Amino acid sequence: MVNKLKSKLVLPCIVVLLCAMLGALAWLMGNDRVFAVGQESFTPAPEETAEVTEPPVPVDAALLLTERDERHATRVAASSVAPVTRTVAVGLDAANPTQTASCIYVPVYVDGVFAGYGYALNDTVYVSIPDYCGMIGFDCETAPREDGTVQYTVDGAEISIGYRDTIFYANGRTLYIPEGVPALDGQIVLPLSWLQQLFGATATYDAALAAVSVDTAARGLLENGESYYAKYDIYWLSRIIYAEANGQPFEGMVGVGNVVLNRVNSARFPNTVEEVVFQSGQFTPVSLGSIYSEPSSDAVRAAKLAIEGMNTVGNSLYFINPSACDGGWFESSLSRIATIGQHVFYA
Repeated sequence: MVNKLKSKLVLPCIVVLLCAMLGALAWLMGNDRVFAVGQESFTPAPEETAEVTEPPVPVDAALLLTERDERHATRVAASSVAPVTRTVAVGLDAANPTQTASCIYVPVYVDGVFAGYGYALNDTVYVSIPDYCGMIGFDCETAPREDGTVQYTVDGAEISIGYRDTIFYANGRTLYIPEGVPALDGQIVLPLSWLQQLFGATATYDAALAAVSVDTAARGLLENGESYYAKYDIYWLSRIIYAEANGQPFEGMVGVGNVVLNRVNSARFPNTVEEVVFQSGQFTPVSLGSIYSEPSSDAVRAAKLAIEGMNTVGNSLYFINPSACDGGWFESSLSRIATIGQHVFYA
């Protein structure tokens, strides 16, 4: 009887023992990495997780996130195209130059994408008008003229410009570039500051990277002269310039325009060109009637340049012709600023 009972208990005991062994094995597999199968099956404890970080980006933390991203993209792009130091011809005769200059041929990135090269000379970057237009997506046609100037037609707007000229014309505007229009490698070029004024796109030169970054978000042609110049301002300013300074050096004609505009901006005088011109007891041509004479083309040009910011007499508010009137009060009460032709200018 006892033997039968033992035989009946053997099988259940074996089952219990196997279950215990399987449970222990499962516990070991859950707590020991040795039994993990494959990389995906192992999850390290939180304190063992190594944080993965990107290398620091050398950008200005004060910039907005989008600006930082754009700056970073430009820096990454700049590292892929290296600047080159070159010797270039100065002037339009590249085949037989009388002067050369050493410059850096720097990459230009438009909206973060490499678009071409510019000339970096004395920390100023120059690009030709056709090249720059192509970079930012403007159509540009070039037509040399017999007088040595070049006419560019950019999206229907005309730009007339000549090498070494200090005055050029763009979209009906008369503009003044004091240092004169430069030329490199046989083509007219302009500084980035002027290209930005003409075409709107923001252009920045990073001297440390030797690369130019152009943002086309504000791209647009210079406002045309018809809408930029107030009709009556040009009308009266050109007439007072002609009446007062016809026959004087061109800089003196601009100086008369400067005096009128300085008065407009002064609290001591009226607020418009017409009111300043006709203020009682101020300008002799008003009383003589010569203010109504048709102005010369030079007088009109001087008026536009004065409005554009060309200034030959600083903050002068007065001018006289000493040979035609007594200048004693002016000399004793005011500061002499400039003498141009027959006119002396005072502030």
